[in-house]
Amino acid sequence: MSEPVLRVLAAHPPGPGRREFLGRSLTALAWLGLCGCSDPSRRSLNIFNYSNYIAPDTVSRFRAQTGIAVVYDEFSSQDVLFAKLKLGAGYDLVVASDYMLRRLLRQQLLAPLDDFAHRDGMMERFRHPPWDPDLRFSVPYLWGTTGIGYNRRRVQGVPDSWNALWDPACRGHITMLDEKRDTLGASLIRLGHSGNSVSRAELEAASRALEEQKPLVKQYTNDYIDGLARNEIWLALAWSGDVARARASNPDVDYVLPREGSFVFVDSWCVPREAPHPREAIAFLNYLMQPEPLAQVTNATGFPSTLAGARRRVRADLLENPLGYPPQDMLDRTVFQADLGPGERLWDQVWDQLKFRSGPDAPQGPS
Repeated sequence: MSEPVLRVLAAHPPGPGRREFLGRSLTALAWLGLCGCSDPSRRSLNIFNYSNYIAPDTVSRFRAQTGIAVVYDEFSSQDVLFAKLKLGAGYDLVVASDYMLRRLLRQQLLAPLDDFAHRDGMMERFRHPPWDPDLRFSVPYLWGTTGIGYNRRRVQGVPDSWNALWDPACRGHITMLDEKRDTLGASLIRLGHSGNSVSRAELEAASRALEEQKPLVKQYTNDYIDGLARNEIWLALAWSGDVARARASNPDVDYVLPREGSFVFVDSWCVPREAPHPREAIAFLNYLMQPEPLAQVTNATGFPSTLAGARRRVRADLLENPLGYPPQDMLDRTVFQADLGPGERLWDQVWDQLKFRSGPDAPQGPS
């Protein structure tokens, strides 16, 4: 039999970020057929994750230890993940953000993880999350904050307010995330509203503010790490771990969590209710969620893990640092992105109107 398909990602920064789809799926299931890995006697596992959100050798080490063939696929956003799961795409293990987990649980799309072995090793703040208090359906994996990545040589002072992303002096060198919860959420917080608001008036005000910002913005994108590292992007609405990867290539890159507040996110592994290989999914979780493999993930991605014992093995520049493990006074200014419930449709409407509204000075727009 041919070698199983392993879609392992590049190891080192810079490169596309946590939520940037690289377009490398290339009909992975067809590849399986070509290499003969459809043999039902062969144990296999289908993983769906953000790109560059795992260590470069995690999957190959797991395969060598267990003999389980892995197809590793990537998605662009939580909306894409949700759509795939609703269609029954056949994934065994996926990564979902906190707000999406609430939605998946509400719609009963996840299977219980009764055989997962490492719950006791979680950091205290992640042991009883409000969306899954007993961690019956999810395994908290990596976490971080949403803030502003910036170039200290190009930006005057520390841009510690969301207002910095509306600075005309940085016209053409600003990027915003192609993720409605972060971009609309940042605009809401800037205007003094909750980043989880479901008020039509508040969301429309946030959208108008982003519309006014458009002439300053280079692009709505999740692929900003290279631009930060090459001094092309001066200000970016960004995820902390991605900025850590850009800084590894360019020491002029830094990160700040705005004083008005922002989001802290936790991304968790979960098993879809209709997963064809749940036993193999649990085997992967029991392999990965240990101090050494998780520390390797943090060192490769810049995002801290949820396992307390992994911290001792993390590189020093990520400890007590806004780019890695932020201090408590910073975390006190953050909130989780909540499940919007019926308000999700309103957010979609406002976001779609913003994305597709164009004008002579509009940026390239969401990718």
